[in-house]
Amino acid sequence: MPHWSDRDPAGGPVLRRLAASARGHTLIVGPHEPELIDAVPARQITVLVRGVPDAEALATRYADRPGVEVCCGSLPKLAAVPAYDTVIALDGLDRAGSTETGDLTWAAGLALLLAVLRPGGRLLLGCANPAGLHRLYAAATEPGDADWASPADDDPTRPVGLDDLRERLRAAGLTPAQGYAAHPSPRNPAVLVSDAALADPELAGLLTSALRRSGRPSGPLLADPRPLAAALLRHRLASALAPAWFVAAARPGHHPTPLPDVLLAPVGDKPETPPAEPGDKPQTPSAEPRNKPETPSAPTGGEPGTLLALRRTARGWLPEGADEPLPTGRCLHDVLLTVARRGDLPELRALLTAWQSGDAAGVAADAILVTADGGLHPLAAPTGPEAALSRFAGALHDENLADRWPAGLLAAMTGRDPDPAPRPVPATFRGLSAAHDRLARELSEARAQIEWYEQSAATMRAELSRAHRIIAVLRATTPGRAATAVLGGMRGGKRLARTVLTRLRPNS
Repeated sequence: MPHWSDRDPAGGPVLRRLAASARGHTLIVGPHEPELIDAVPARQITVLVRGVPDAEALATRYADRPGVEVCCGSLPKLAAVPAYDTVIALDGLDRAGSTETGDLTWAAGLALLLAVLRPGGRLLLGCANPAGLHRLYAAATEPGDADWASPADDDPTRPVGLDDLRERLRAAGLTPAQGYAAHPSPRNPAVLVSDAALADPELAGLLTSALRRSGRPSGPLLADPRPLAAALLRHRLASALAPAWFVAAARPGHHPTPLPDVLLAPVGDKPETPPAEPGDKPQTPSAEPRNKPETPSAPTGGEPGTLLALRRTARGWLPEGADEPLPTGRCLHDVLLTVARRGDLPELRALLTAWQSGDAAGVAADAILVTADGGLHPLAAPTGPEAALSRFAGALHDENLADRWPAGLLAAMTGRDPDPAPRPVPATFRGLSAAHDRLARELSEARAQIEWYEQSAATMRAELSRAHRIIAVLRATTPGRAATAVLGGMRGGKRLARTVLTRLRPNS
């Protein structure tokens, strides 16, 4: 496709970690960010993209790196020769075809990938979920330039879940080694979780924290999907409604190093791509890396700026490179929300005091675990007590609990000064609707107050005018004139007495 460039390539720290497990001659199919290609340790790498601008940019970038070959075209144009030890298609199969071929079904694309995979080879495959949480909360938009192919919903061969994806791979002769549910974005996820990790109640608090702190999907949203993702985790639906699934599978005879059960991106790495306006033209890529991650501020656990990879051991969930397992417990954010919804003031005050009077005072509530003994275990670096408390106050506002628990009350219960930062602009239609309703309510109350003040002022003016008329009538009567004369005489006598006293004081 001479004038086409694919936006939003697959990438991010967790997908780079999967790509780093590739061995031997590796084929990378579809748009992937250059950092992900850099993470592949293989000496021989073939990259297949369908847009000529993308291919030219990659060829320029890897001109000085031997062993990297860049091809341009569609997946059906590959020679059906088992020439690759590892095939990476983390972007999925939706963008593996081009205008030079017909619409490629998912099953046909998988057959083409397996045709070039050697015996004992390994496949790293991604599959977006058309009914994922990112789609359920996405606002309706006009079709863009990239929507010329048949939508994934119309493909009957597409897997409908992680288990179905593994069954399709088994039927094709592969052995799935590891499968993940991905949140919050299908192309740049921040959280990859296996079925074993999702089913373990000991890891629920950590995963809840990770889901709450992950970024939002790109594009306009009806509501923030992160609170619902945490609820889906409790109800065992985090995999069924995940935005995407990723599977590592191999042909018989391959014995790779096992992958972790959980991969969590460092907090601060940008998990979603910038939103594109409907109808935007694709931009020609440059040789510079796209979607370069921001400098991370703090990780989900471990050292700042590091990817957290967890494995299940006999002692618990052990991070890679660590000697001690992570503690288990509930996410403090969820504990506080539960107490706030219940309206339990003493319990909320006790929790806020324990949080803000300890070493974790500057850590956000969604980055703290409450252990079984009541201790608080921070999962991120502190940002400041006022900022952490203000963030929880914002969560109460999103839950429509701000009227019951205003930020000033939370600050008073903890002895902190309320954060004077302005209220953030809503980023979703639900937030805009709530803000509209709040402003309409405040405007109605202000109008009612103004109307009451105007009525009170009008009543006072009428009473004052009536009093002036009565006084004028009374002054015109004989008793009124006599009283006025007496009052005038009293005033004159008072002035005369004051003058006499003033003259006598110097003489005395």
